[in-house]
Amino acid sequence: MAEVDDGESEGRVRYFPEGSLLNTMILSITDSEKRASEYIKEPFTVYLIESKYIDGGPPAGDPDMSCNLWRRYSEFELLRNYLVATYPAVIVPPLPEKRINLSALRLAADKFDPDFIEKRRTGLENFLLRCAAHGQLSQDPIFLGFLNMVEGWKDSVYATNFNSKVDSRLRSLSASMSLKKPDRRFEDMKHYADNLGTSVASMLKVRQHIIESTFSLHKNHAGYGKTLSEWSTLEKEMGDGLQKAGHYMDRLSASVDNVLEDDELTFADPLKEYQLFADVLKMVAKKQWLRQYDLEKAEEALSAKNKQRQDLETQKQAVAAATPVPKTSNFSFKGLSSMIFGAETHDTLEGKSSVLDEQIQEAEAAVEAKRDDLELFVKDVMTDYERFKRQEVRDLKAILAAHVKTQIKLCKMGMSTWQNMKETAQSL
Repeated sequence: MAEVDDGESEGRVRYFPEGSLLNTMILSITDSEKRASEYIKEPFTVYLIESKYIDGGPPAGDPDMSCNLWRRYSEFELLRNYLVATYPAVIVPPLPEKRINLSALRLAADKFDPDFIEKRRTGLENFLLRCAAHGQLSQDPIFLGFLNMVEGWKDSVYATNFNSKVDSRLRSLSASMSLKKPDRRFEDMKHYADNLGTSVASMLKVRQHIIESTFSLHKNHAGYGKTLSEWSTLEKEMGDGLQKAGHYMDRLSASVDNVLEDDELTFADPLKEYQLFADVLKMVAKKQWLRQYDLEKAEEALSAKNKQRQDLETQKQAVAAATPVPKTSNFSFKGLSSMIFGAETHDTLEGKSSVLDEQIQEAEAAVEAKRDDLELFVKDVMTDYERFKRQEVRDLKAILAAHVKTQIKLCKMGMSTWQNMKETAQSL
């Protein structure tokens, strides 16, 4: 599936990244339905996912994955939890909020309200499209099963034991866990995520005030419409003109609803997604932080073992030369034991050396493994972060352009209405 590139190559058609499912398939959530179950007391909503091929069928030799099936919001949550655990270095797209501030959106306080369900449907579809556009996520067997496995998909997810890959420390990092050498790139990522979340929240707050004022202003024009229409019944010569003017005011008042609803879908909702993306970025930075912390602890453990090895060598040399064992600056029970019962024999020290050498080898292997894991994780995160930044620039340009278009449309509606009012007034 092609999309228009931005920047200097404006107008040039490009394709999704190699491996992206959207290069061959079209995904959409086409319907929603309220259901009840004998096993679940409260009714719930399901969403119809439609998967079909761009060219009508799968590429030669590939299985047919086109399908129509229903999924609950909880299944979308399960899918995302699996993806986050399985691909820790990927900036996995967020799901739409489970509960929306309905009062702010002038929606009914009913989770089955059609407007609420439509907003949820749009958000879930966007989540699927984000995942399907990702070269790695879109080829995951569990993700593909989500799109075409009518039965047994949940069992296949739990069979992966994905929860075992989740570090429980991510939920609450201790203040005592500090890094000696924090990675500046991830510190910058956290700082950027904080600023992104704050900026989007401020933008949404300002927009909400403007929308409320705009909505109130346009609805108040209905008062003009009513007054002019009533007045028209009292005037013989001006009656038709006054009634026409009242209709213009009524039309302006009624027209604002659809325009503001479109702005909610094209501006506010996409911005809210990036507010959630800010939390995703902070969680990815936490994962790097824990890997860095584990590496530093492993290095400290190795350093302590090497220090023990040096002290042991000093003891062996002293025993061989029949000289007193040098005292260390730190108190230890072993040093106290030597003072009371005498130094350990050469054979005893040799046995301890052998054990310590094995422990050092294990510690070195642990450090190497954690360093390799950290390096690979950082490399993968930086690659996906660059992809995310390109996506963000492209999206925010489109989001702001849509908002500007809405404001221009509102202004044109007002200008057109008042131009008509001017002409009507002149004809009275």
